[in-house]
Amino acid sequence: MSDITNRMTKAAILLAGASLLSTAAFAKPGPKADLNQDGQVTKAEFMTATTTRFVTADLNGDGMLSKDEMKAGREAMKDARASERFSRADANGDGVITRAEHDALREQHEAKRGEKRAEMKARIDTNGDGTISEAERATAKAERKAKRAERKAEKGQRGERGMKRPVRDANGDGFITRAEYEASAEAMFTRMDANGDGVLTKGEGRKRKGKRKGKRGQR
Repeated sequence: MSDITNRMTKAAILLAGASLLSTAAFAKPGPKADLNQDGQVTKAEFMTATTTRFVTADLNGDGMLSKDEMKAGREAMKDARASERFSRADANGDGVITRAEHDALREQHEAKRGEKRAEMKARIDTNGDGTISEAERATAKAERKAKRAERKAEKGQRGERGMKRPVRDANGDGFITRAEYEASAEAMFTRMDANGDGVLTKGEGRKRKGKRKGKRGQR
């Protein structure tokens, strides 16, 4: 039990710092690294989250992350996410998820999906008559195609500026120093900051799950 307790304690600590830097966190900047809660993440806020994550993961305080520490960090974050999901489902906090709590959580998810579908329909239904005509459908399709082309162009521009995926262990010695970690994070910020304004807003750096699944399927 002590090993599980230690892992969960580390998980709670790591989640507070490590989740700040995850790409998913910056797809919706507000609740994570947005320190002043203004709806956007500045480079300074991003780098503060980076430092927090490094210091938290550096369990022995030697200023470097070993493979074991990185593995421990991933394990702890996995435990923390599982604990967070359990807590959301365990509405009364008694440590047990009843059928009623499970069904209530599922209903919440269904309601959110319904809201998203309604929002999408409202965007496409430009004349507000409650139905989506072929013309409106074609317009929405053209807009999606234009957005994909815009993202592709932005990706190409970042590639021209040499914005490759950052490598943390720059010297390949098997350890990540704080300088390497912060340099990697800075490169990541630049890569995620699609419009180059020095601020991450909603949607910038968003992972496209469909594309990732497609790649996995090709393996």
